[in-house]
Amino acid sequence: MLLVSVNAEAKRTTETDPLNRFVEARLIESSDRQAAAVIYADALKSAPENALLAGKSYVKSVEVGDFELAVNAIRALELRGSLDAEMPLLLFVDAYSKKNWQGANTALLELESLRNFGFAVPLLKAWIANEKGEDFAPYLAEAKKDNTAAFYHDDQLLLHYLQAGDTKARSLISAIVQLNDVRSGPVRIIAARHYLDQDRQDLALHILRFKRTGPEARLHELITNGEGTAAARKITSKSGMAYLFQRLSADLLQQRANFLALVNAQLSERLVSDYDFSKLILGQAYNATDNQKQSIASFAAIDKSSPYHLVGLNSEISGYLATNQFEQAHQRLDSLIPSDKAPPEYFILKGQVFQSEANFSAAAEMFTLAVNAAETRGFSDNLMANYWLALGGAQEQAGQWPEGLASLQKANELQPNSANILNYLGYAQLERRENTVEALAVIEKAHELRSNSPAIKDSLGWAYYLNGQNSRALEYLEDALSGQPQDATINEHLGDVYWSIGRKYEARYAWRSARLFAEADDQKRLSDKIDAGLTPELVSP
Repeated sequence: MLLVSVNAEAKRTTETDPLNRFVEARLIESSDRQAAAVIYADALKSAPENALLAGKSYVKSVEVGDFELAVNAIRALELRGSLDAEMPLLLFVDAYSKKNWQGANTALLELESLRNFGFAVPLLKAWIANEKGEDFAPYLAEAKKDNTAAFYHDDQLLLHYLQAGDTKARSLISAIVQLNDVRSGPVRIIAARHYLDQDRQDLALHILRFKRTGPEARLHELITNGEGTAAARKITSKSGMAYLFQRLSADLLQQRANFLALVNAQLSERLVSDYDFSKLILGQAYNATDNQKQSIASFAAIDKSSPYHLVGLNSEISGYLATNQFEQAHQRLDSLIPSDKAPPEYFILKGQVFQSEANFSAAAEMFTLAVNAAETRGFSDNLMANYWLALGGAQEQAGQWPEGLASLQKANELQPNSANILNYLGYAQLERRENTVEALAVIEKAHELRSNSPAIKDSLGWAYYLNGQNSRALEYLEDALSGQPQDATINEHLGDVYWSIGRKYEARYAWRSARLFAEADDQKRLSDKIDAGLTPELVSP
C-alpha cells in the first residue's frame, strides 16, 4: 500500500472523514508523534464531539508539548463530562495565564470535584490572590490542614514571602539552609537567585554556603567568580506557582506516574518558558516518556550561565548515548571545549562518550584532562576519588594496566570506604590473577560496606574460588545469583565452582544460563565448557 507523505497528510482539508484521519494518525504516531498530533488536531476540528478523537488528541498533545491542542481536546471532553483528574489543571493554567480569574476558579472547582489533585486547590488559589494583590495567607493556612498539600506548604509559603518582600522569609530560609537536604536544593537556589536580583550577593552566598547539591555548588562558584548576575531571577507569582508544578512533576516521576509528571512539567513550562529549572524538569519528564528528541532539546536549552547547566548537559549527553547518536554528542561537547582549560566536567562527559564507543584509550586521555583540571580547581577528595576511578577504569579497559592499577589505588586512598572503588580495585586484579590474596581482602572490605550487592557478592565468591576456598565461594555465588539470576558473569562463575567440586550437571546448567545472557565474545568459551567441561584455559576471566 502506498502512503502519501506525512506533510501531505497533515495538509488535507477537514472534508476528510474524521475516522480516516484517526486511522492515519494511529499509523504514524509511533514514528512521528508531532505529525500525529497535527493530524489529531485537524480531525478534532472536524468532529469536536468525537470523544475518541478528543482523548487521543489530548494524549498526543501532552506527549509533544502542544498546550493549545491539549486545552482544545479537554474542552471537547468537558462537554461530554469525561474529564480525567489532572485535566482541570491545564484549564486553570490557561485561564491564569490570561488573567481570566472566573475561568481559573471554575477550573479549580472541577479539579476539586475530581479529587486526585484537589489538594492543590488552596495552593493555587493563593497564587491567584497574590497576583491580584490580595491576602494569600488564608489559602495557605487551609492547605496546611491537608496532609498532601502540607508537603508542599513550606516551600510555597517561602516563595510567597520572598515575592512579597516579607521579612518572615528570612526565618524560613534559615530553616531550609540548616536542613541541608537534597530535596530543598532547588528552593534554596530560587531564594539565592532572588537575592542576586536584588544585588544581595552576601545573602545568596549565605544560603548556598553548604553547597549541598551540584547546582548549588555551581551557583556559589558563579557568584564567587563574579558571574552570578546572569543567574539572577526575581520571583513572580508565575514562577512561584511553576515551582509547585515542578515539584509535583519530580515527585510523580519518582512514583513512575510518567504521563502525569509530563503534564505537570508542561504546566510549569507554560508559566515560565524561559526558566532553566522548568526546562530541566521538562527534559526529565520527556525522557521518562521515551521522547528522547524533545528531552534532548529541553536539556540543550539550559544556558551555560545557569546553575543547572552541568546537570542538563549530562542528561543531554546521556540522551544522545541512549540513542547511539555519538557524533551529535561529540559535536555538542566540542562546541563547549575550546581548549584544555575547559571545566573538568566537560572532559568527563567527553570521556564517557568515547567509552560508549569502546574507544578506551581516548576515554583515558579525556579523564586525564579531567583529573588535571579538577586538581587545579581544588575539588574535594571524594569528588577526586570518582575522577581517579573513571580514569583507572578507562585505563584498565584500554589495556594500560600498571597505570590503571595506580589510578584505582589513588581513588582508594582518597576515598577508602567506597564499596564501588574497592570492588573495582579488587576484581580488576582478580581478572589478571595477580595479588589475589590482597584482592580478596579488598573485596571483603567492599562486602562489609555493602553486603546486599549481588555484584560484590559475586566478586567475593570469585575471589574465594581463586584463593582455593571453594565452599565459601559457593556460598557467596549462590547468594549473588538469587539476587541477579540473569547475570551471565555470576552464572559462569557459579558453573566453574560447581564443576570444581564435582557437581558437573549443575555446572553445565549454570553455563547454559550464562550463555543465554552473555556477550558475543564470551559465547564460544561457554559453549566449549558445556561440551568439554572445565579446563584451565576455559576458566572464567
